[in-house]
Amino acid sequence: MLTEKRSKAALSIVSTTLLAAMVGCSSDGGAGQDGSSANPQAGNTSSNGKVELRIAWWGSQDRHDRTLKAIELYEQQNPNVKLTAEFIAWDGYWDKLATQAAGKNLPDIIQQDYKYVNEYVARDLLVDLNPYVQSNTIDLRDADHLHTDGGKINNKLYAVNLGTNSLAIAYDPAMFAQAGVPELKPGYTWDDLAAAARQLKSKLGSDAYGMPNFNSMDPFKHLLREKGLWLYNEQANGLGYDNDQILVDYFKYFDALLKDGVVPTPQVTQDIKGLEDELIVHKKSPMHFFNSNQVVALQKAANRPLKLTILPDLPGGTKGHFLKPSQFFSITKHSKHPEEAAKFINFFTNDLKANEILGAERGVPISSKVREHLGKSMGDAAKEMFGYIELAQQHAREIHPPDPEGSSKIEALFARIQEAVNYGELTPEQAAKQFREEGTKELQKK
Repeated sequence: MLTEKRSKAALSIVSTTLLAAMVGCSSDGGAGQDGSSANPQAGNTSSNGKVELRIAWWGSQDRHDRTLKAIELYEQQNPNVKLTAEFIAWDGYWDKLATQAAGKNLPDIIQQDYKYVNEYVARDLLVDLNPYVQSNTIDLRDADHLHTDGGKINNKLYAVNLGTNSLAIAYDPAMFAQAGVPELKPGYTWDDLAAAARQLKSKLGSDAYGMPNFNSMDPFKHLLREKGLWLYNEQANGLGYDNDQILVDYFKYFDALLKDGVVPTPQVTQDIKGLEDELIVHKKSPMHFFNSNQVVALQKAANRPLKLTILPDLPGGTKGHFLKPSQFFSITKHSKHPEEAAKFINFFTNDLKANEILGAERGVPISSKVREHLGKSMGDAAKEMFGYIELAQQHAREIHPPDPEGSSKIEALFARIQEAVNYGELTPEQAAKQFREEGTKELQKK
């Protein structure tokens, strides 16, 4: 299923709870995963004279381990700074941030996503980082603007890209060979993908599926881009496509595979909580849809070689791929030490030893010096990721603008409708109609 699986509650609560933050609601910030208290005093200078910063991110266990080691290195280099980590899986991350925002108690540094930057900026929760870039506190002189522009809104930099990635399909070449099915080569179509999945299912037996059921929003956006369309209109008050048959056909494509047992039922996938649980890890599927930066963690969990390929082409269509910031670091307005936070982001971006530890797990680094350095010693999974970004770039065009404010509710709506289709509670026609009606109503509330 969709990478870093989205909790419907998390997606729906972001806008409403963050809005509460603007009118002064209060809340207990909760505790970090390391057991530390996330209290309103965090970020102050402690009694021993150390600057205390809180930092939050989501991700797999591999990301947690790598990030904690990089933090340890930073504290060794900067003994006056103490960083308190608050890490969690994607499910629950946005809930937690929303609660902290309502209590005016956000961490100093938060991992941010391209989908939500607009919402946080609109609610005046993020610091403009341009002054720190101009002073080289955050040194981006070695980063091409294509890697950094994704964090800009109205010419202000609110987020520093932690790595470039693109939508991808991971596959197990050994399982393809076992089934006698040729590997999917760039230029293959949606029909080719379905045919390959059917062949894989028939050859791999009853314990495996041809591919996951990834009829989620991101592949749908990819299909819209191939049709020269986008999910939102330019005014961000409605959908960007007029013909609901596009979504009907999209759901029908996967529904046919579901009914034929080629993709798993939701009952099979309901217990998947992270990359470690994915079907490909346990050889229950030879393919997995996700963002390319996750291949390092996925291959570690699978403990065998995996490859990456692009999403299918639409005959006669335009390029659907784009290069995307995998995630960002942003400094929140609740930080009492934004300059110290900026120094840590600079370390995370440019320090060679830190990036050896991080291993490009979040995506291809934006610093050319870091990329060159890692290229000398990185493992097979990281090499696959680096090579994939070069491949995806050949099949990509310009990135679309960040999703409009309130898009989290549209994501939650799509996820709810997607689930209803998968469970057979809605037909594709009913689903497409409901998405337009409810989505338009939500977008017009602004």
